[in-house]
Amino acid sequence: MSAEHTEDEMGAESGKDPSVSMRLTLTGIRTRFPRVTHIATETLHSWMQGGCAPEGHKSLLLLDTRPPEEYLISHLPGAVRVDPSTTGLENIIEMITSSPDKTSEAVVCYCSVGYRSSLYADKLESLAAFRQTGIPVYNLEGSLFKWANERRPLVDSNNQPTQYAHPYNFIWGKLLDKAIRKTVADSRD
Repeated sequence: MSAEHTEDEMGAESGKDPSVSMRLTLTGIRTRFPRVTHIATETLHSWMQGGCAPEGHKSLLLLDTRPPEEYLISHLPGAVRVDPSTTGLENIIEMITSSPDKTSEAVVCYCSVGYRSSLYADKLESLAAFRQTGIPVYNLEGSLFKWANERRPLVDSNNQPTQYAHPYNFIWGKLLDKAIRKTVADSRD
Protein backbone atom coordinates (compact mmCIF):
# COMPACT_ATOMS: atom_id res chain seq x y z
CA MET A 1 0.00 0.00 0.00
CA SER A 2 1.44 3.35 -0.98
CA ALA A 3 1.77 6.29 1.39
CA GLU A 4 -0.61 8.29 -0.84
CA HIS A 5 -3.23 5.54 -0.56
CA THR A 6 -2.77 5.46 3.19
CA GLU A 7 -3.25 9.25 3.42
CA ASP A 8 -6.47 9.02 1.45
CA GLU A 9 -7.67 6.14 3.58
CA MET A 10 -6.79 7.93 6.80
CA GLY A 11 -8.75 10.97 5.70
CA ALA A 12 -8.00 14.08 7.73
CA GLU A 13 -4.84 15.11 5.85
CA SER A 14 -6.54 15.06 2.47
CA GLY A 15 -9.55 16.97 3.78
CA LYS A 16 -11.79 13.90 3.81
CA ASP A 17 -13.88 12.92 6.80
CA PRO A 18 -11.61 10.86 9.10
CA SER A 19 -14.59 9.24 10.81
CA VAL A 20 -14.55 6.23 8.45
CA SER A 21 -10.90 5.60 9.25
CA MET A 22 -11.56 6.06 12.95
CA ARG A 23 -14.48 3.61 12.82
CA LEU A 24 -12.28 1.01 11.08
CA THR A 25 -9.55 1.53 13.65
CA LEU A 26 -11.98 1.16 16.56
CA THR A 27 -13.47 -2.00 15.07
CA GLY A 28 -9.97 -3.48 14.82
CA ILE A 29 -9.22 -2.60 18.45
CA ARG A 30 -12.51 -4.07 19.70
CA THR A 31 -11.79 -7.24 17.72
CA ARG A 32 -8.24 -7.50 19.09
CA PHE A 33 -9.38 -6.94 22.72
CA PRO A 34 -12.75 -8.69 23.11
CA ARG A 35 -12.46 -8.98 26.93
CA VAL A 36 -12.01 -5.24 27.43
CA THR A 37 -15.07 -3.09 28.06
CA HIS A 38 -14.95 -0.05 25.79
CA ILE A 39 -16.86 3.13 26.61
CA ALA A 40 -17.75 6.02 24.33
CA THR A 41 -16.29 9.49 24.76
CA GLU A 42 -19.85 10.74 25.33
CA THR A 43 -20.22 8.37 28.29
CA LEU A 44 -16.96 9.42 29.94
CA HIS A 45 -17.71 13.09 29.35
CA SER A 46 -21.11 12.63 31.00
CA TRP A 47 -19.52 10.88 33.99
CA MET A 48 -16.97 13.69 34.32
CA GLN A 49 -19.50 16.51 33.87
CA GLY A 50 -21.90 15.05 36.38
CA GLY A 51 -19.14 14.32 38.85
CA CYS A 52 -20.30 10.75 38.84
CA ALA A 53 -18.97 7.40 37.81
CA PRO A 54 -20.71 4.26 36.63
CA GLU A 55 -23.51 2.99 38.82
CA GLY A 56 -22.27 1.84 42.22
CA HIS A 57 -19.00 3.80 41.99
CA LYS A 58 -18.25 7.20 43.46
CA SER A 59 -15.22 8.29 41.46
CA LEU A 60 -13.16 7.76 38.36
CA LEU A 61 -9.47 7.11 38.00
CA LEU A 62 -8.24 8.13 34.55
CA LEU A 63 -5.04 6.35 33.47
CA ASP A 64 -3.14 7.86 30.54
CA THR A 65 -1.02 5.08 29.05
CA ARG A 66 0.98 7.29 26.67
CA PRO A 67 4.67 8.27 26.98
CA PRO A 68 5.63 11.54 28.70
CA GLU A 69 6.09 13.54 25.47
CA GLU A 70 2.48 12.87 24.49
CA TYR A 71 1.12 13.49 28.00
CA LEU A 72 2.93 16.85 28.21
CA ILE A 73 1.09 18.25 25.18
CA SER A 74 -2.31 17.36 26.58
CA HIS A 75 -4.27 14.91 28.67
CA LEU A 76 -7.72 14.55 30.16
CA PRO A 77 -8.24 16.68 33.27
CA GLY A 78 -7.32 14.71 36.38
CA ALA A 79 -5.59 11.90 34.49
CA VAL A 80 -2.58 10.08 35.92
CA ARG A 81 0.13 9.02 33.48
CA VAL A 82 1.25 5.42 33.84
CA ASP A 83 4.10 3.69 32.03
CA PRO A 84 2.49 1.27 29.58
CA SER A 85 5.66 -0.83 29.40
CA THR A 86 5.55 -1.60 33.11
CA THR A 87 5.36 -5.34 33.57
CA GLY A 88 4.94 -5.17 37.35
CA LEU A 89 1.56 -3.58 37.84
CA GLU A 90 1.60 -3.97 41.62
CA ASN A 91 2.13 -0.22 42.20
CA ILE A 92 -0.82 0.60 39.96
CA ILE A 93 -3.01 -1.93 41.72
CA GLU A 94 -1.95 -0.47 45.08
CA MET A 95 -2.75 3.06 43.88
CA ILE A 96 -6.15 1.95 42.57
CA THR A 97 -7.07 -0.02 45.66
CA SER A 98 -5.71 2.44 48.25
CA SER A 99 -9.17 3.94 48.77
CA PRO A 100 -10.75 2.81 52.06
CA ASP A 101 -13.85 1.86 50.09
CA LYS A 102 -12.42 -0.26 47.29
CA THR A 103 -15.70 -0.18 45.39
CA SER A 104 -15.53 3.60 45.17
CA GLU A 105 -13.52 3.80 41.97
CA ALA A 106 -13.88 2.86 38.35
CA VAL A 107 -10.81 2.95 36.09
CA VAL A 108 -10.75 4.37 32.57
CA CYS A 109 -7.61 3.83 30.49
CA TYR A 110 -6.81 5.84 27.38
CA CYS A 111 -3.97 6.50 24.93
CA SER A 112 -4.05 8.04 21.43
CA VAL A 113 -6.61 5.83 19.67
CA GLY A 114 -7.17 3.01 22.17
CA TYR A 115 -4.76 0.19 21.31
CA ARG A 116 -2.18 0.77 24.07
CA SER A 117 -4.88 1.55 26.62
CA SER A 118 -6.83 -1.59 25.67
CA LEU A 119 -3.64 -3.59 26.13
CA TYR A 120 -3.14 -1.97 29.55
CA ALA A 121 -6.77 -2.55 30.59
CA ASP A 122 -6.46 -6.17 29.47
CA LYS A 123 -3.28 -6.59 31.55
CA LEU A 124 -4.98 -5.14 34.62
CA GLU A 125 -8.05 -7.33 34.22
CA SER A 126 -5.93 -10.45 33.73
CA LEU A 127 -4.35 -10.09 37.17
CA ALA A 128 -6.16 -12.08 39.85
CA ALA A 129 -5.22 -9.50 42.50
CA PHE A 130 -6.99 -6.82 40.52
CA ARG A 131 -10.04 -8.91 39.58
CA GLN A 132 -10.62 -9.58 43.29
CA THR A 133 -11.14 -5.84 43.90
CA GLY A 134 -14.29 -5.78 41.77
CA ILE A 135 -13.23 -2.41 40.36
CA PRO A 136 -14.36 -2.06 36.74
CA VAL A 137 -11.81 -1.17 34.07
CA TYR A 138 -12.79 0.52 30.83
CA ASN A 139 -10.97 1.56 27.69
CA LEU A 140 -11.94 4.95 26.27
CA GLU A 141 -12.92 4.10 22.71
CA GLY A 142 -11.12 6.37 20.27
CA SER A 143 -9.15 7.61 23.26
CA LEU A 144 -7.56 11.06 23.19
CA PHE A 145 -7.83 11.51 19.40
CA LYS A 146 -11.60 11.08 19.36
CA TRP A 147 -11.92 13.17 22.54
CA ALA A 148 -9.80 15.99 21.05
CA ASN A 149 -11.54 15.83 17.65
CA GLU A 150 -14.84 16.34 19.50
CA ARG A 151 -13.28 19.39 21.22
CA ARG A 152 -13.80 17.97 24.69
CA PRO A 153 -11.76 19.39 27.63
CA LEU A 154 -8.00 18.81 27.65
CA VAL A 155 -5.23 20.28 29.79
CA ASP A 156 -1.53 20.73 29.13
CA SER A 157 1.47 20.01 31.38
CA ASN A 158 0.61 23.11 33.47
CA ASN A 159 -3.02 21.99 33.87
CA GLN A 160 -4.11 24.85 31.62
CA PRO A 161 -6.88 24.25 29.06
CA THR A 162 -5.63 23.39 25.59
CA GLN A 163 -7.09 22.17 22.33
CA TYR A 164 -3.93 20.42 21.11
CA ALA A 165 -3.05 16.75 21.06
CA HIS A 166 0.16 14.92 20.26
CA PRO A 167 -0.27 13.05 16.93
CA TYR A 168 1.70 9.93 18.08
CA ASN A 169 3.28 9.56 14.63
CA PHE A 170 2.77 10.61 11.02
CA ILE A 171 0.36 7.83 10.07
CA TRP A 172 -1.77 7.59 13.23
CA GLY A 173 -1.81 11.36 13.52
CA LYS A 174 -3.99 11.43 10.41
CA LEU A 175 -6.88 10.36 12.64
CA LEU A 176 -6.45 13.64 14.51
CA ASP A 177 -7.82 16.90 13.10
CA LYS A 178 -4.81 18.67 11.55
CA ALA A 179 -5.61 21.95 13.31
CA ILE A 180 -5.10 20.43 16.76
CA ARG A 181 -1.92 18.36 16.18
CA LYS A 182 1.07 19.46 18.24
CA THR A 183 4.38 17.85 19.19
CA VAL A 184 6.92 18.77 21.85
CA ALA A 185 9.09 20.28 19.07
CA ASP A 186 6.14 22.49 18.04
CA SER A 187 5.86 23.69 21.64
CA ARG A 188 9.37 25.12 21.55
CA ASP A 189 8.57 27.40 18.60
